[in-house]
Amino acid sequence: MEAAAENVWQNVRQVVLARDKNQCIECGFIQNLHIHHLIPRHLGGSDSPSNLITLCAACHAARHPTLQMSLSRGLIERWAFRLARLFDFNDELPENTEQLSLALRIMRKDRFLDGQLNVVLAALRRESMLVVRPTGSGKTLCFQLPSLLRNGTAFVLSPLKALMTDQIAELQSLKIPATFINGDLIQSEKTARYELLEQDTLKFLYLTPERFDTTVIRDPKEVERLTRIRPTFLVIDEAHCVDRWGEDFRPSYGRIHELKEALGNPPTLAFTATAGVKAQHRILASIGIPDARVFVSGVDRPNIGLIRHEVFSMQDRCRITKKLIGSANGKVMIFVPTKKVGEEVSKALAASGLSIPFYHSKLSTTDREFLLGRFTGRIKPEINEVICTNAFGMGIDISNVRVVVHWLQPESVEDYLQEFGRAGRDGKPAIAVIFKCNGDTGLRIFMAEKTAEKTRANGIDGSASYQRKLESITELDQMIRNRRMCFRKQIMDYFHEGTSNKRSVAIRILEWLLGRRIRVDRAKFCCDACNASYARKQLGI
Repeated sequence: MEAAAENVWQNVRQVVLARDKNQCIECGFIQNLHIHHLIPRHLGGSDSPSNLITLCAACHAARHPTLQMSLSRGLIERWAFRLARLFDFNDELPENTEQLSLALRIMRKDRFLDGQLNVVLAALRRESMLVVRPTGSGKTLCFQLPSLLRNGTAFVLSPLKALMTDQIAELQSLKIPATFINGDLIQSEKTARYELLEQDTLKFLYLTPERFDTTVIRDPKEVERLTRIRPTFLVIDEAHCVDRWGEDFRPSYGRIHELKEALGNPPTLAFTATAGVKAQHRILASIGIPDARVFVSGVDRPNIGLIRHEVFSMQDRCRITKKLIGSANGKVMIFVPTKKVGEEVSKALAASGLSIPFYHSKLSTTDREFLLGRFTGRIKPEINEVICTNAFGMGIDISNVRVVVHWLQPESVEDYLQEFGRAGRDGKPAIAVIFKCNGDTGLRIFMAEKTAEKTRANGIDGSASYQRKLESITELDQMIRNRRMCFRKQIMDYFHEGTSNKRSVAIRILEWLLGRRIRVDRAKFCCDACNASYARKQLGI
């Protein structure tokens, strides 16, 4: 019996060593190699290759959890978890709750941010859900941590290759086995990654929904290899794409419910920064979990002052923008709806003495990466201002954006929240300004009509999507024009459904132990309705 178990362990060990190229993944040393459990056996960790990594003897000792915690910290944690269990009258705490603090350390986090703990606990209870949290508020941890604590591989559906590579790079820096599969890979590389998946050596696999579509993927055997796997979770990152693209631009997003069934109906975790109440219901219905729980948090950004300003001439827009840039003391993003508008803005600002680069989809991949690198400071010389379409920096965390300007009204409240939410992620005061004039919704309606025409040309009836876009344009237009009511309250009401904020004693104990609140410096003003004179002062009018 013991000999058989040892043979199994040796086989698993060889698989892990081969995956890690027979070297320590920390330092590259090739001697005295150990196999380290991400989640230790005594805390319920399995001998699955996805829970194992290769370390040399020295790195293994440094990584051992018992050497990272002081005795007092461990004692407090044990008693807090016991106390939480004692008061868990509603069975809210899953079996592996005690592993949360260890998992946080593996992810190099000290504490949960506000709202994260409840999401993680629900996922560990294998509940499907939709999570609405603003950009930069830690949505990724909400699905990575429970996936880490479950045996097997989580499938993560992501819309953009750039998002995949960024998250995979971060996971690999944490020494967590993860990879992606997309059309950029040569066949031999794809085959190697499929083999790793089938050997249960991956904790995360990132894909686009099209990877499961036999009308898109040339080799149907690739789809078969994926659908034979039973993932621990099906994660839908940027879930608003289901509502925005599911009927026209990327129809594979409208068939995720079929994909979910093909994978054995795993718990489905959908995450987005932008989904109002109506959109929430449509997303849940589309992916086949209509009754799933919805977690909404962080919609209010008290450190961002909101200004709606009616302005007609290009010169006035340029003058106000120049004033905002001059007092920004940080980075500035100027959002435009199209390449044509962006080029006009760039020329007008240049004429007023501001030379600001313009990021748009027609730039080459190299130019886009170079511009993004300069704005984030990875590439020198660094720039502090950029004109951009809404795809710029999606999923990239830039902490010190102090001003966000919308040259024209965005398409929806969801878009507006996501875009002005790029500001003030460090918790310090920031300003979001949206310019408004009569008839400015015409461009948005024209763009929606063009999208509908392309959809019909492809043989798809996108009339429902078109009507939703018109409704979204009108809703935001009315909010901006309603100057008598607090702009912030209008936005919060749009996203919240009046869910209860009551927390059980057990959850409060865990929040005390594992949670923390980020200090946020409230903006000096709320919005142009609540503090009209101060808002005008910010614009220099």
